[in-house]
Amino acid sequence: MVTVTKYLTERDLKRKICDCENEEKLKVLFKEVDESELRVKPDQGMMGAYIWRNEKIIASCEHCKKVYFMMITFEGGMKEQYVSIDSIELFEGSMKELRKIINNMFDEYENEMITVATDDHTIKVIDKDEDEEKIITRYVYLNREDKNLYKDLLEY
Repeated sequence: MVTVTKYLTERDLKRKICDCENEEKLKVLFKEVDESELRVKPDQGMMGAYIWRNEKIIASCEHCKKVYFMMITFEGGMKEQYVSIDSIELFEGSMKELRKIINNMFDEYENEMITVATDDHTIKVIDKDEDEEKIITRYVYLNREDKNLYKDLLEY
């Protein structure tokens, strides 16, 4: 199941990432996801859904604009969810450098199965494999609306 998460909060991550004093609101700029979803039996409905996700995320604090590279593992369903933050790295380069990194990461995937684009984001489904027990999906998400990331291109 491909999901679009535009923002991550302290509640989502089970801890605060940015050291600024404001409430946590990290805008997702890029995300690469490997996801396994167990097939739900018809009598279980959504309560039977169980997902494991490994994510590489680049996100920016909405308040102080610091950018973080994170590796996150998510496991759970409707009742219980576990989030593990495997690594966090503060990016200290320019927005132009960041945009180049993100575009290079996104462009690495040329043989996608499906591309979905809207005004504010693009998703490439790289791989999807399913059997009787599970659905495995690999996809990348690119936020195309962040004003800070594209500021130099918008100024004339």
